[in-house]
Amino acid sequence: MILFETHHQEAYNCILHNFLKTAIFNGKTDIGDIIEEILPKYLYREQYQKCVKTIEELYNWTGDKFYHEMNAIHEFILYKFIDYMGDLQTELSEFNGLYFNERCHILIKEASQKDFEEDSDFTLEEHEESFYDVFYYPDVLFTDTDFLMIDTLYNQRKLGNLIIENRLRINIDYYFELLPIDIQEQYKTKHITLTSEVSSMLKYFTERVEHGNLYKLFWEKDVPVKEERIQLILENIMDAYFYNQAVEITREAMLGNGKVDFKLYKNSNEEEKVLIEIKRASSSYLKKGYEKQLTDYMLSTKYKNAFYLIACFTDDEYDKSMKFIREHVYTDTIQLYINISILDFRKRKSASIL
Repeated sequence: MILFETHHQEAYNCILHNFLKTAIFNGKTDIGDIIEEILPKYLYREQYQKCVKTIEELYNWTGDKFYHEMNAIHEFILYKFIDYMGDLQTELSEFNGLYFNERCHILIKEASQKDFEEDSDFTLEEHEESFYDVFYYPDVLFTDTDFLMIDTLYNQRKLGNLIIENRLRINIDYYFELLPIDIQEQYKTKHITLTSEVSSMLKYFTERVEHGNLYKLFWEKDVPVKEERIQLILENIMDAYFYNQAVEITREAMLGNGKVDFKLYKNSNEEEKVLIEIKRASSSYLKKGYEKQLTDYMLSTKYKNAFYLIACFTDDEYDKSMKFIREHVYTDTIQLYINISILDFRKRKSASIL
């Protein structure tokens, strides 16, 4: 089943599965006709097979017992399908009899009873009616619908206007696969923003450390290396990763009243700059480096995105770092844009020992 942010996973998955089965997977309907009806023409023309696969996955996922998480194209197509079913409900007086089976009715009664016990401001019948009104589904099943603005978001970014993205904290890269193919091909890394490219680089780096032997570079005769050595290794990895990608890397850049470990540019775009600061978990400046140093740099230079990397070499340091992350989730303008990540350099046991 698809993991929605609702207490009634089984009920909504059952309903959606039956909708898909009755409207599309009934042995008579041409799935292409539905796709052409509900989706933008460019998506139908350019990514038809992907759209078919996505609808098939939605059907299969809503019908099994495993929790599945949707990506952007799943969310977009499911939203459009629900919108289509909502319109159909207003046109067909016999809609409920056709599209809700006996299992749906049973689960709706159970879910309505639970909702009534928690909220008696509405009658049991009113709670039950909400499950039969497709109009309410988008509010229940989607935490946001930013994907409906993908054309506006991209066009505004192309014109240099990031106001909507910044104010709503939208990561346009999440919706990359919803863009027309010719636009996707302009971005070889499959990322539009430098922040997402840095995130992918760090993910790659972390995988090589955790599942390879890269962690050995950060130890010398059973002694953890110093921060300067960590910076040097990371710099070389970034140079290789971003080779020929129009990303410039500056080491120990002067910003405001001090230095930051790395400053990354993209195409000399003022909005496409990212700071990276590294601290060992054992450092006495761990908290100050985040709350004071990096924040001051961002305030003085109007940088909007930064990564604070914490290097851990022991279990205690790792636990300390996890506690630090839990306690440093701020809601002010600056810290919202600081991404804290752990560089886990703890020694691994070899396969032969395991």
